Amino acid sequence: MNVEITHPDKILFPKSKITKGEMVDYYKKIAKLMVPLIEDRPISMHRFPHGIKEEGFFQKNAPEYLPKWIKVKQIKRKEGGFIKMILCNDTATLVWLANQNCITPHIWLSKVDKPFFPDLMIFDLDPPSINKFHLVAQGAKLLRSILEQKLKIKSFINTTGSKGVHVVVPIKREFKFDQVKKFAHDVAKFLIDTYPEKFTMEARKNKRKGKVYIDVIRNNYGQTVVAPYSVRALEKAPIAMPISWEELDHLSSGSQTYQIKNVETRIKNRKNPWTSLHQSSHSLKQAMKKFEKLSIGSEK
Repeated sequence: MNVEITHPDKILFPKSKITKGEMVDYYKKIAKLMVPLIEDRPISMHRFPHGIKEEGFFQKNAPEYLPKWIKVKQIKRKEGGFIKMILCNDTATLVWLANQNCITPHIWLSKVDKPFFPDLMIFDLDPPSINKFHLVAQGAKLLRSILEQKLKIKSFINTTGSKGVHVVVPIKREFKFDQVKKFAHDVAKFLIDTYPEKFTMEARKNKRKGKVYIDVIRNNYGQTVVAPYSVRALEKAPIAMPISWEELDHLSSGSQTYQIKNVETRIKNRKNPWTSLHQSSHSLKQAMKKFEKLSIGSEK
C-alpha cells in the first residue's frame, strides 16, 4: 500500500530541524520490528499538527476520514458505551499515522480479541530528576532480580525516550486488569519495603525525596503506554527503545540515548532484544503463589 505523504518538509522538531518526512522514513524502516509488538492493540494517537513547538493532543477515536484499508475495532469504554479505535497491523498503517503528525502512538496492554485480559504487565520507573538516570538503572535491575530470581518470570526493558524505563513482563491472559494491577502494585510495594531509601510510589514529585518513582497505574483497562520504538515529542526525536539488560549500563544519554539520527546504526549493530517477548509469556498463577510465600517470609 502506497501512502501519500503530505508536507514532508514540515519541521516537527524546530531546534533539531527534523522534518515530518524524516520521521515518516524512520517509521517505514522500523516497522518490521515495531508492528509485531503493537498489532491487534487499540492505538491512541499523540498528534502534533504544528510540530512540538505547540502542545499536541491525544486522539483515541478513529477519524471519519480514515482510509477503508485501515483496520478498526469497536472497543467498550470503561465508563460505558463504545469507541472505534485504530489497529496498526502493517507498515502502511504506521506510515499513515505518522502522516497524521502522530509522533507517538500509544498502545493498550491487551489485544482486541480479549480486551479485558492483558498480556503485558508494566512497571514504569522514573528518576527523581533527568540527570539521575543511573538510579533508574539500578532500580530496574533490583526489580528484575525479584521478578526473575524470586518469582521466576522473565522481564524485558525499554527506555521511554523521555526520563525513565519500562520493565515489561509478558503474561498469559488468565487475569483481568484489576487482578494484574493489584499484583503489580504488591510487587512494587514489596520492592519499596525492601529498599525504602531507593523507591517510592508517591505520585507528587515534591514528596519523592530523591527516590525512583514506580508507577503501576498503566495496568488498567483502557490505559495506554508509549509503544516500543515510538518517537517522543522532544527535541532530537528520542526513541522509546527496547534494549537488552546488558545495554542498560551503557546508555550515554539515559532514556534519550537513541534518537532518529542515530538509531539506524544501533539497529544494524545489535540483535533485537525483544525477539522472544511473546514466546516468554508466564502464568501469573505460579508467580502469585511464589510471591505469597515471599511476602510471608519477609514478615517473619
